[in-house]
Amino acid sequence: MKNLTTTAIILGHKNFGQYDKLIFLYTEELGKIKTIAKGSRKITSKFTGHLETMNLVEVSLYFGPKNIILTEIITKKTLKEIRGSLEKITEILEIAKMTNQMVFEKQKLKDLTKLIEATIEQFKTTRKPRQIKQGYQIKLLDKMGLIPDFRSIETKIDIKYLKFLNFLKESPLSEIEKIKLEKEEEINTNKIIEKILSQII
Repeated sequence: MKNLTTTAIILGHKNFGQYDKLIFLYTEELGKIKTIAKGSRKITSKFTGHLETMNLVEVSLYFGPKNIILTEIITKKTLKEIRGSLEKITEILEIAKMTNQMVFEKQKLKDLTKLIEATIEQFKTTRKPRQIKQGYQIKLLDKMGLIPDFRSIETKIDIKYLKFLNFLKESPLSEIEKIKLEKEEEINTNKIIEKILSQII
């Protein structure tokens, strides 16, 4: 396979050399990959405006002997409707960063693209971005096989938090949106999830 056109989510990017960028993509077909967008740091680059984190894109790739080269890109969806909220954009970029850190290169997770797309859609209307992020975090961990059945484990965590974590795992994001948490409950849930993540990342 020398060339491929596929749909991808941009998980992040970093500067590479003087004029290029290294782009981290997730595709259902290839899993997580890294590709080089040559000349993308130039003002006149054809990639300008297309390489934003969490954009849904159609990419054309060339598989060279050492690197995968991004040759063409078409943006299908952006975070335009979220960028007006600092809280929302901060949380969604945290989701991208966490996903990029946790998913190994070439690792495939069933329907991860659908989960990311559903999360972005929920963020457009949500009034509870942190709660939706918590739902995404637990669902990603579940896809990776990194969390237990919260209903059956023995732990010092209060039973109400175990029930909520299991709810996050099994319920659609639209239902997670409806749950009303007190501020203390939200903070404690976040601490539990952060502790789980700290043992993995």
